[in-house]
Amino acid sequence: MRIGLFTDTYHPASNGIVVVVDITRRELEKLGHEVFVLAPDGGLVRGKMPDDPQIIRLPAIQYDMPLSIFFPPALLKKIRALKLDVIHFFTPAQVGLMAALAARKTGAVLVGQHCTDTYEFSKDYPAMALGYIFGGLVSPLFVKFSSEQKKTFTKLYLSRVDREETDEKWTQRLVAGFMSLLYANCHGVIAVSQKSADQLAGFAARIGEELNLRVVPTGVDILPPAKKSAVNAFRKKWRITPDDEVIVNFGRMAEEKNLTLLVEMLPKLLQKRPNAKLLLAGDYVYREKLEKIAAASPAADRIIFSGRYPRGEINVICAVSRLFAFPSLTDTQALVLNEAAGQGLPIVMCDVGVNEVFREGENGLLADNDPQDFADKVAQILSNDKLHAKFSTRSRELAPEFSEKHQTEKLVKFYRELLRQPLKD
Repeated sequence: MRIGLFTDTYHPASNGIVVVVDITRRELEKLGHEVFVLAPDGGLVRGKMPDDPQIIRLPAIQYDMPLSIFFPPALLKKIRALKLDVIHFFTPAQVGLMAALAARKTGAVLVGQHCTDTYEFSKDYPAMALGYIFGGLVSPLFVKFSSEQKKTFTKLYLSRVDREETDEKWTQRLVAGFMSLLYANCHGVIAVSQKSADQLAGFAARIGEELNLRVVPTGVDILPPAKKSAVNAFRKKWRITPDDEVIVNFGRMAEEKNLTLLVEMLPKLLQKRPNAKLLLAGDYVYREKLEKIAAASPAADRIIFSGRYPRGEINVICAVSRLFAFPSLTDTQALVLNEAAGQGLPIVMCDVGVNEVFREGENGLLADNDPQDFADKVAQILSNDKLHAKFSTRSRELAPEFSEKHQTEKLVKFYRELLRQPLKD
């Protein structure tokens, strides 16, 4: 098959969607498919990246992230020349809309993938909601709506807003409505977790639509065990002793990740486990604020910010840790859970259904979004060696079930099913 992966964010950006697109492309190519990535130009930094004829850069302006400003007719000509069988988009924004138009004009199968919980994010990022308002207004230029969908569109975007509704609720409604209408015009929709699938199905049902949904989490290959010398060097650098019980969280440091819960949890945990330490590995815009919050904590001297890390260092980070703590409530699949499980870490988290590599009572515990309850669950595992060993073993057993190859084979199977179906008008 000839497959086009359409995304609004790509290298030189560094985030979860970029990782997902790279894994998808790499594994599809290993299976013998020809893959093209269509993404915004990365700006000046792009000149430092190697040329790749399989990556088609779209004209863009630099804002918080590149914003595509392509001219559809010219881009359509370029896309037609690719003779794509499948058009698969990862972001329901400008490039996602272009994907929908290209699929309609070329007859390719259109697959949408829900990678980001934009419904929740719209509460904290007003600019995102404005983007969806604009996207909704221009979407009829890209997506062919039925007469019933046009009525829904008018109700969602053009009707008077109930004065009793807050702006926050209205923006969330706009986001949910726009995503539902766009995904309803796809031949198939990929949800990366059951949580994501349930959310999308609920959005669509509210506007009388039913999506052709398939749950296909992105695969993650397990890193080899860390070298002892690298582990010892890391311990020395961050003053981690063999007696320390390290609770780790690694990944992008953003406000919506709910990392303050871990800072608030630690003093309560120390009452039961006085050797506990909190290791926060990663970087992003929220790090500076989180460091200030941590500095004001009575447990400040037990909190480590180790900064940005290459993926190849995750095995080292996990080797010095006893447990992976995941407080986020906004992730759609949380690949860091696969990485932590692959290194044999028990897990304590708040968000049920976000990743099948976590099984309540098998390799971890589910905690409330509450510092005391989270601390209690962590202490329950750390204070019981047999329970810790059981959870660690089960994490190692579950992680290989979600390898990159295995999950991509599921994706290809879905593609083939859709290609045998009659295309939508």
